[in-house]
Amino acid sequence: MASGTRTGRRGGGGVPGPNGRRGGRGVTYVMVLMVLLIMGISTAVIGPVWHTEVRRDKEEELLFRLGEYRRALAQYRSDRGRPPRELKDLLEDRGQLQVKRYLRRLYPDPVTGKQDWKLDYIADRTGAILGIADIHSTSTKEALRAIKGKPKYSDW
Repeated sequence: MASGTRTGRRGGGGVPGPNGRRGGRGVTYVMVLMVLLIMGISTAVIGPVWHTEVRRDKEEELLFRLGEYRRALAQYRSDRGRPPRELKDLLEDRGQLQVKRYLRRLYPDPVTGKQDWKLDYIADRTGAILGIADIHSTSTKEALRAIKGKPKYSDW
């Protein structure tokens, strides 16, 4: 057989590539498809794990912010002898000679991302509101873990 003639094998003919070999034109395409397949599978596996991790971070942040608000509410009640009428009262208390700050700023609810806290109020016998007793998230979603047997964020 003379050189440069067809041998009858598929993919064996054609112009030699840059590395001097013939054929294998579809191998690169198959390798790219394999890499994309592996990336897609890994993304599908990592997606739920990432979502759960984000929820855990939001739960930790919610517990921190609720703790800060509740600490500020207790300190305000201790100092003033009455609960604050609104959350803004925790930012600056000008009722004394020295301005006292119970919170640096009003934190948004990390679960909802909004400044929409559910406030529990204290009322007297006549029904007049005296002030804020407690604070909760407005989200009704189920938490990843229950705190003190309370499965929803709004119950924390």
